[in-house]
Amino acid sequence: MTPDVLPAAVALAGSGLCLAGHVPGPVRRWGPHAVVLAVTLLMVVGSPGPYLLLACAAVTTGMCLFARGPVAADLAVMAVVTVAMARLPQGHHHHTDGHGLFALAVVLWVLARAGAVLHRALRPGAPCADPLGDAGGALMALGMAAMLA
Repeated sequence: MTPDVLPAAVALAGSGLCLAGHVPGPVRRWGPHAVVLAVTLLMVVGSPGPYLLLACAAVTTGMCLFARGPVAADLAVMAVVTVAMARLPQGHHHHTDGHGLFALAVVLWVLARAGAVLHRALRPGAPCADPLGDAGGALMALGMAAMLA
């Protein structure tokens, strides 16, 4: 695998794992993951223009309203990464600040996930963590962030 393909493959695998962990439930649970998978696939396969990427970021941000906990954290990071990719020159995934954007995306994801874990710990009767979704979310966030580096 070439270095450019590896982050994309990791992001797609993570998005697929997140979706697979929620499919046998209501649309509210798997809908945001389907949107994330579609946006990830669009960024990996095609060369979407900046306006399409900004529209994808807006849709992903809107999905945060329907998601809760770690899923919302994943969606928020995906939206930030999508906006950052919209700022890159057409056809280029590399930027002089790529490593800084990678670090920012990872730090944002860790902070958002930590907030979700704290919220779950402080709320009595909170549902258990989904290991498949957590692993998928980590892969998706790291793969998307690595696409910037």
